[in-house]
Amino acid sequence: MSVAVGCLPGAPAVAGGEPVATADEARERGFALVLGPAGEDGALSLWDPAARATPLKVDFLGGRQGYRLAAERARHERLIKALGKPRDGIDRVLDLTAGLGRDAALMAAAGFAVTLMERQPVLHALLADGLARAAGTDLAARLTLLPAGEASQAALPAGPWHAVYLDPMFPTRAKSAAVKQDLQWLQTLCAYPDAEEEAALLALARAQDARRVVVKRPRKAPPLAGVAPHHGHEGKTVRFDVYMPLSP
Repeated sequence: MSVAVGCLPGAPAVAGGEPVATADEARERGFALVLGPAGEDGALSLWDPAARATPLKVDFLGGRQGYRLAAERARHERLIKALGKPRDGIDRVLDLTAGLGRDAALMAAAGFAVTLMERQPVLHALLADGLARAAGTDLAARLTLLPAGEASQAALPAGPWHAVYLDPMFPTRAKSAAVKQDLQWLQTLCAYPDAEEEAALLALARAQDARRVVVKRPRKAPPLAGVAPHHGHEGKTVRFDVYMPLSP
């Protein structure tokens, strides 16, 4: 983690977190972010103790992208088109950079069984809380969160996978005001990967027993690690680059 986070009572212990009694204490101690229960549902949330921004939580039951999670709507999303249709009964997707789980939820809504990995401990805690609150739903049944830890070849479940999905942190925009509040917080928690990290992440994804690797990128950004994809699906602001797996 690139920044310490104040953890309020009721928040799980996370690496890089420091306990604080109240948000006021966190603000007085200069914490950029605090983690703790918030709202009527008591959802684990992240927010800036010095601002009045809406706390950020993982909501698999709807939230602002709820309309996108309808099965018929999800199938028309560009990400789902980039994934392609499952074949031979293999519908498993490995999401190596789960983040806030929004793309994983979209893939699950389209019928894929998605395994999520997230190395950032605060984001992992938010994902776990969101899944716990969604327990018993059809969507949650298609989402599996791996234990917190470093993504490594040895730690990953075996294939075959239909696809491996990557959504690395986007480069910081020159006009920071254009970045949404929740993305600013993610940038605070997660540094953008350097060239060596990009190459290692793409190599890890392409080494899996999967039919394809799908990478989310800003529309005008260069390909991940400078490696040209096999083909892509471009939208107004983002595109999805599709790679074939590396030969054994």
